[in-house]
Parts: sequence; structure tokens; C-alpha cells
Amino acid sequence: MATPLDIVLIDSTGALAFASEGLRASGLAEAVRTHVRGAARGKRLSALSWGDISYVVVCGEASDGMITALVHPEDKTSTLVDFVLSVDIAFDILNHFLTNPYEGITVVDRDAVLRYLSPVHARFFGFERGDALGRPVQEVIQNTRLHVVARTGNAEIGQVQEMRGVTRVVNRVPILREGEQVGAIGRVMFKAPEEVHELSRQISTLRAEVDYYKKELAGLRHRTFGLEEIVGESDAIRRLKEEIRKIAPLDVPVFISGESGSGKELVAHAIHNLSRRMDRPMVVVNCGALPANLVESELFGYEAGAFTGARREGRAGKFEMADRSSLFLDEIGDMPMETQVKLLRVIENGVFERVGSNRNRSTNFRLVSATNRDLRRLIAEEAFRADLYFRINGVTLRVPSLRERTSDIPLLVKHFVQRIGPRIDSKIHRVHPKAVQMLQTLPWPGNVRQLHHEVRRAMIFADGGELTLANFRDLDDAPEEVVKSSILDAPSTTTIRETVGNMEYALIREALDRHKGNKKKVAAELGISRSYLYKKLGEMSSRP
Repeated sequence: MATPLDIVLIDSTGALAFASEGLRASGLAEAVRTHVRGAARGKRLSALSWGDISYVVVCGEASDGMITALVHPEDKTSTLVDFVLSVDIAFDILNHFLTNPYEGITVVDRDAVLRYLSPVHARFFGFERGDALGRPVQEVIQNTRLHVVARTGNAEIGQVQEMRGVTRVVNRVPILREGEQVGAIGRVMFKAPEEVHELSRQISTLRAEVDYYKKELAGLRHRTFGLEEIVGESDAIRRLKEEIRKIAPLDVPVFISGESGSGKELVAHAIHNLSRRMDRPMVVVNCGALPANLVESELFGYEAGAFTGARREGRAGKFEMADRSSLFLDEIGDMPMETQVKLLRVIENGVFERVGSNRNRSTNFRLVSATNRDLRRLIAEEAFRADLYFRINGVTLRVPSLRERTSDIPLLVKHFVQRIGPRIDSKIHRVHPKAVQMLQTLPWPGNVRQLHHEVRRAMIFADGGELTLANFRDLDDAPEEVVKSSILDAPSTTTIRETVGNMEYALIREALDRHKGNKKKVAAELGISRSYLYKKLGEMSSRP
């Protein structure tokens, strides 16, 4: 019986010059001699069947004859044997894989020591044949990860690797023997020099473009939510921007108060993007939009199997995601009392537990919170914790309502027209002064958000290149809940539609007086059609 590897020497006359006693006694040595002198003559690699076992026979030239290695596969169904038995040019194919000038092959053992480096690869790195063998692969191949694959057993397919200024795609595959990690093989695609250069040039160009767009996106994120997005030049807005500039660099909690739609989230983003945490995106949570049973899992995260429907792998919560960044809790006044207790603990020491876990986790975030509700009243009603209020209220910023800064409406309208136009493919690029004047008279219970909505709707249905009074004739009332929360102190119950109508009538009367009843001139001045003017005159004549 042969060992896993036996050597048979055949002299120049074709006689057996050497073989082990076991091989001679079993007759296998003679079978090998006959095989290589007959059916396998001239073949470097062949297969020999002996009884119910197949062997791989490797032949090489010796000084005075032929040396033959007899490989005894331990697996009787060896794929290698099948390959050699089926393919006459098996040796040539294996030799091609090892010496292919278009593919470099690297072999390392389990300790990531280099055991084979194909000729094309050796030349690429400037080594003579065999010079690099026996060295750690990291010392020979730039940016290699074969040592990682040899250690972990995890294949890496189609990876991009930079080597000596050239970008190539590589495969790294672990090699196993009977389920045990014994090494790894790396394969690199080599092409003709001009093709490699072109591929490298294209990849470099794409990377440059990706880097460019990353920078543009980062800049866009800052521009979109920076101070410049808080549009206005009124005293109230100037004061608010100055306060933001002062507190943004300070790592203290910030509480933002203001009516719904006044721009509290824009203020939060401006604070974050002027802070030392600006490199990481701010995490935003709308507490008012979360179902009561999901508030804790959203904020604290949960472990696998914590509740029905939970992900198998669990999930990180907003506290974890906001580590080393800012956490914006919008509508914090709607947070359940039981969650407020846990939030207070996280704010105090940065420690929390995921839902379904007993293990403490830590986080370091800057808290920015906001609400349109009166927290002092909620505290009196025992709906909000006083100790939490004083924790989140390190610095308070108040965002003025639109009613308090009507002088900013012309700038806001212009800003909205410029932003909305490209999104809806609108040709509108200006607003008639009379329309802007009318908009400044309205109470705007929905604040800047409502103004944005109305300008967008007017642009969608407008014809021509200008918004006029007529385009705002269908201005709707704000939602009832917005009115209740935002205009409790308003002295009048007149609706926005009625206010718009009264403003139109007043402007028409003034224009008629100025132009002594000339309806053509009145329509031109007000930016409305004569048919619309006649319609309004009919309405005016029927009013009590």
C-alpha cells in the first residue's frame, strides 16, 4: 500500500531505479513504470487506476532518467483525480493557472506566510523567482488582506485593491483541508498594460467623482439646514440668529419653543451644523408621531426577541445612533410620563438599556428639544416632569411666529418661489407687489409652513410668470387644531378667506378711486384680469 506520497525513479533505459519495498511487493511500482512508459508517455500529469484506487501521477525529468511522484488521494472520489482522468491536458491547464500572464496567483499558509507567487506577480513587485517566498505576505504585497482571509476563513470576492499605483479587482479565498483552515489563495486580474492603465484611469475618475459628490452632499446638507435657511431680516430673526451663533459651539442642552410651523426644526439643524458635532448627522425624533407603545423601542432600541415583531438581530435606538452627534426630540411635550423618567436618566449619565436587555450601554449626544406646547402648564397638570424640564432647558430659544415678523414675508415668498419652481417645473419667477401686500395682512396661524403651502399651491395652478392677487383667491383656512394652538390671543375670529376677500375689495376700491373708474388701468395695476375684476365688482355690489 502506498503512503500519501511515494517516489518512483525510472532510469534512462526504462527500468525501475528506485521504489519502496511496499510499492515493489504490491506490484504498484511496476504498474507505475508501465503507465509512464506507455499510456502516460510524455504527460507530466496523469491518473493511474490500481484495483479500486486511483492515483495521481506527476512526472518530471531527472539527470539520468525520470522521477515520478505518486499521489495517493485519501478521498476515493477526489475531484482532482476525476479531473486528471477526464482531461488529457490536465497538467497544461494547471500550469496555465500557475503561470498565466494575465492572472497573478498568490498562495499563503495558515500563518499568512507566502508560499507561492506566480511569475507575473513576482515581476510586478520586482522580485526574482523565489525571492519573496517565506516572508509574511503583508511585507510583499501592498494593501493585501490575504492574512485576514487566512485567519478568518471568510472569502472576499471582487474587491478593489491598490498596488503600486494601479487599481485591480482581486478575489481572496480560504483553503480548507477536511474542514480545517490551511491557507488562502489570492487571484489578481492582469491585462495588457494599456488596458490596465485605462481601467485604473476610469476607476480613479469614478472615485474622484464620488469624492466630489460626497463633498457636495455634505455642503448641501449644511446649506439646507444652516442659518441661511432661516429666512428673514426682522429684528426678531436677527436676534434669533445671533443667539444660535452664540450657543451652537457650547455643548449644552437647548430647548426651542415656538408655534407649530414656525421653523423650530430649522433652528435645531442650524445649531447642530454650527456645533463641534457637525461631522455626524443629527438624529431627529418626532415624539408626537410615535405610537405610545413604540416610543421606548425607538429611543432605546431593543434586543432580539424583545417583543412580537422584533427583528432577529435586534435594533439600535436613537440614543445609540446619536452617539457623538446631536439628538433632536421634536414635540417632546407629547412624550409619555414613563418614558420621561428613562430619558432623564440618560441625560444625567449617558447610560441606558435596550428594551429586553439588562446590559448597560453608554452614549454621548447633545440634546436639542422642541415643542409648541406650554411645558409649565403641563408640569402644573402633572403631565410633564419638572426635573426633566430643567434638564432639557439648559438654554431656551424662542422662534417668533410669522405674525410677529410680517416684514419678512416678502423675503420668504421670494425664497419659496425660487425653491419651489424647479421642483414643479414652474415658470413663475416673481410675485405682484399687491399680492405680497395682501399676504402681509393675514394672521397665518400655521406660520411659515402655511405660507410655504399657500405659495406652492398658487404656483401649481398659476399661468404665466407672475403670482397675482387672483392666484391667492382660494386661500384656505388653517386646520382647526393649528388655529386653536397658534392664535388663541388673536382679537378677531375672521377667517383667512374673509380676510383675503376684504383685502381685495379694499385694494380694488383704492385703485378705482386713483384711476377714476378706469377698469383697464385698475386690472393692470393689481395684476388681475378684467374678467376677474368684473367678478369682484359684482360681489362688492351685492355685499350689504
